[in-house]
Amino acid sequence: MRLRLTDGTPQTRELVMWPLDAPTDLPCAADESGPLCDRAASIADVTKRFGPEVGDMADEQLEECGQNAPKPGDTQTCDHKVPAPMTLFAGFGHMHLLGRAIKVELNPGTPNAKVVLDVPQFDFDNQRLVTLPSPVEIGPEDTLRLTCTHDAGLRKRLPQLSKLPPRYVVWGDGTSDEMCIGIMTVSPRKS
Repeated sequence: MRLRLTDGTPQTRELVMWPLDAPTDLPCAADESGPLCDRAASIADVTKRFGPEVGDMADEQLEECGQNAPKPGDTQTCDHKVPAPMTLFAGFGHMHLLGRAIKVELNPGTPNAKVVLDVPQFDFDNQRLVTLPSPVEIGPEDTLRLTCTHDAGLRKRLPQLSKLPPRYVVWGDGTSDEMCIGIMTVSPRKS
């Protein structure tokens, strides 16, 4: 590794990572059954393995995303209001082994909608930062929507997961659990 240092200039900007997350509520596949195919049992299992901070994430994310109840399925979304003026430079998606696709859209459903991160074929072994073609200015009037798609059917095909019992997959720290995070590289700017 090589690290180069230089003095800052008036044009030097601080870069920070802004994690956007969404709930993961992936039910067992249609041909699967078992005690962990129940959401509450799966959350209890995650809590036992990783502690209450992780176990509480499934319900906390629903609240943060303005959702009253889980919406079990392959695809989950969450809208994040931009809290302050900033410049968006890059991003990368993070999921685990059941992840299929991840996308971050700026102002979805409006005439100014723009995809700022699109990983249509997610690869757990190749998670990388994607630089935007040009920086995008965003502010408190904007929304970023994170969308993740997972596939419970992969559980049978992946050696790391094939011997595990079927389960309703929620947010968890293990690679047999799941996450849905769009980690954006931004720079705060003065209004």
